Amino acid sequence: MTTMTILRGKSTSTSIILWTCLAYLCASIQADTQNINVSINPSGETTVRTGQNLTILCSVGVPLKTCRVEVPQERSVILEPNQPSEDGIGWYGSSLDAGQCGVFIAQIKEKHDGIFKCSLTPKNARYESYNTLRIIVAKPPVMPELMVFPGRRGERQNYEKGETLKVSCRVKAGRPVANVSIFFGDEQIGLEERPIVYNYNNDSYVIQNATRVLSWTDNGKVLRCDATHLALDRPLSAKQQISVLYAPQPQPTIERFGFVIGQPGTVNVTVQANPRPQFMWRIDDDKVDEGQFDKSNRIRSSRAVELGKGYWEITLNIDSVQKSDTEKKYVLLVNNELGSTEYQIVLSTSTEPAGAFSHFYGDLDAGSIIGIVVGVLILLLIVFLIIFARATGRWCFAGGSSTRTIGESDIADPAASVSLLRFRKPKPDDPNAGRRSDTESAGRYSRSEVDSSASAARRARAKMNFSQLFKRNKDKVSGTDTDTVRTVVTVDDEKIQTSDAPQAVTLNSANPAVGEGGLVYAELDLTQQKNVAPRRIDDDATEYAEIIYTKPEAEEAAHAANK
Repeated sequence: MTTMTILRGKSTSTSIILWTCLAYLCASIQADTQNINVSINPSGETTVRTGQNLTILCSVGVPLKTCRVEVPQERSVILEPNQPSEDGIGWYGSSLDAGQCGVFIAQIKEKHDGIFKCSLTPKNARYESYNTLRIIVAKPPVMPELMVFPGRRGERQNYEKGETLKVSCRVKAGRPVANVSIFFGDEQIGLEERPIVYNYNNDSYVIQNATRVLSWTDNGKVLRCDATHLALDRPLSAKQQISVLYAPQPQPTIERFGFVIGQPGTVNVTVQANPRPQFMWRIDDDKVDEGQFDKSNRIRSSRAVELGKGYWEITLNIDSVQKSDTEKKYVLLVNNELGSTEYQIVLSTSTEPAGAFSHFYGDLDAGSIIGIVVGVLILLLIVFLIIFARATGRWCFAGGSSTRTIGESDIADPAASVSLLRFRKPKPDDPNAGRRSDTESAGRYSRSEVDSSASAARRARAKMNFSQLFKRNKDKVSGTDTDTVRTVVTVDDEKIQTSDAPQAVTLNSANPAVGEGGLVYAELDLTQQKNVAPRRIDDDATEYAEIIYTKPEAEEAAHAANK
């Protein structure tokens, strides 16, 4: 009995545990089915300034039964479409059936900084689903704190050339933290350093560090820390000027022009040094300190004047410039606690040369320069005329290869024979005026026929160079309506007495003289004939020479066979 009672008790306890677990599981499943994902826009966090408006929209994918919003430091509000706003808080969105629940805040206040919450209840659910947004109401920061670490001298403003400048800028009380930038002159420095942000008890501040190796050109620059923030209309700035100490900086030889003999002269020299240096002139072996005269009492040095940011100007005044003054050696010695430098000065009575090529003409005056320019232009003109004459065969180049002799043939085949005829102009009462001589009619081939047989060889041998482009053929007269080429030669009537019958001179050489390009040359001998009575001036006679091209027998036979 006892054993059965114990077993019955254990089974009851097991049943209770099982039913409890089943009920918890069912409740969890039901809760999960009623929790709906709510989207919110903007999401995460948003930053606004005091007095601005803000719109927040929450939405789900199913129709809604209720829409409830909680604005920080305000009472919970249930919103519906077309509902009038109260305390600057009203409905925003399409409709509840569209699954939207939005709020419009007309004016953000300082107290609205915090967590915003929207709670949405679907129509078929008994529980709310919600989402949150962090509203950050911007709060301006305080004035930046610029900290400069001391250098070798233990000072926070004076640094030597080559030292590393270390800077730190801290900005407090910004919500959110301010954006900090450090500038050295117009250059932003510290870009490689990330800002350090601290948040403690709703109080935050940011620190920005920067380093820079100093050069002598950094002297007098302003170090500036700027803090920008959404709540500020303009940046907040903290500034400090940095002084860089350095020795007098070297310069190339200083040249001064335009001195006039017998007139006063002034030599101005500007040097860069910090702190203030000491100046002394050395003119050959004479030494002149600031504000003192030289031994001749004609040359006086002024006292150095500070121009700012390490620039100093000193002047050497000459009462009356003499030629010997331009031949002296001038040296300016400048020194301070960091070093010394010597500056070489050269004086000249010439005008200062201008342009990139001034070192070519040195001390030349304007007349010499103009003469050089005119000479160069004339030389260029002569070169151009020589090239032009050579290309066109003019002037001294007129007797070159471009001149053709009378009777010159352009037939490339040297085997072609050339016959030259000479006859007088027929008179009206001459009975043989209408007949041609046997010699004149001896040519059986026209010029075109001879050219056709030698065209291949002529094309192979003909070469054209640059000078041939400009040659002028003055002696060749070609007719397009005849098969022959005639060269008209006018013979001086006072020198030559021609007979009534034509006189022929035939050139049939086995190896005729061949000119450039395969040309055959034939000369017509017009020398004075002996025992010939002089002609009268009124005798209108003209000498003609006709070139008749006769093919060789072998070529003539080949031509006949082809036909």
